[in-house]
Amino acid sequence: MNLLFGFLLLLSLPVMANTSLKTQIEDIDYPSKSGEPILVFLKSGNVLKITGAKANLLKEVEEFEVSHAVVEISYDANREIISIDERETPFSFAPLIPANKSMSIQEPYVPSLLPDLNFAKKLFFDHRKAKNGETQCFNRAAVWAYEWRLKDKIYSNKIWIFFTKKYIRKYNFEWWFHVAPMVNVIVDGKIKERVMDMKYARGPISVKLWSDIFMKDDANCPVVTKYTDHANFPESNTCFIQKSSMYYHQPIDLEIQERFGNERTGWVIPEIRAAYEEAFGIVTKSGEI
Repeated sequence: MNLLFGFLLLLSLPVMANTSLKTQIEDIDYPSKSGEPILVFLKSGNVLKITGAKANLLKEVEEFEVSHAVVEISYDANREIISIDERETPFSFAPLIPANKSMSIQEPYVPSLLPDLNFAKKLFFDHRKAKNGETQCFNRAAVWAYEWRLKDKIYSNKIWIFFTKKYIRKYNFEWWFHVAPMVNVIVDGKIKERVMDMKYARGPISVKLWSDIFMKDDANCPVVTKYTDHANFPESNTCFIQKSSMYYHQPIDLEIQERFGNERTGWVIPEIRAAYEEAFGIVTKSGEI
């Protein structure tokens, strides 16, 4: 009887399934203190760990960082890497040096000005719903901005928050960046920025209220204008914020803009197609986008 009860109890417990994703290695952070894990920063935005039990994986991770290989990483509920394997299938990350003509410098980007908060709320609550499970923030933001442009003729912005290594280690935080759409709205006769993060907010909110969702230390995140402002000084603050036009897809696009002076002035259609599939489970055909 006790054995049967124990068996039924085991069946009733939640199963902690491992997670896998296909991405590239962005950076590796080695611990300064004994017993701390090695942190692996992924281009998807996730931060995973290598602990003593899986220390043998470090050499592979280092090689994949140097080669920029597309890899499939499996990790557990504690974000500890279980396995990593190279994948030959190309993934939708922008090249380091942009090649297409839509990247050339053109007119300055001017975001639309929404007439009031009610208009912003309509955009917010009518958004396309992401599929269940973990999806990438940059893909959700890309599709939302893309559809607002096509359906509502809105030129929106994007807002990026970067979490420093100091902050990630202190709070065991799971991302190194997050991005959401942002719009300019007339509020009480003044132009205000309102973040449209349909995943984590309940409506259009101010930049500070948005950053407070993620900052456990209630930090005031400095706003920077260059990608290296946060990349070169990762320990001077616990967070940084950067703003861009709606066309910027991932942090590497901000880096490209700074290094080569190439402004994104249009959509990169393979990225939009990949965003629809990853975040919303929608496979588009040629000519649909």
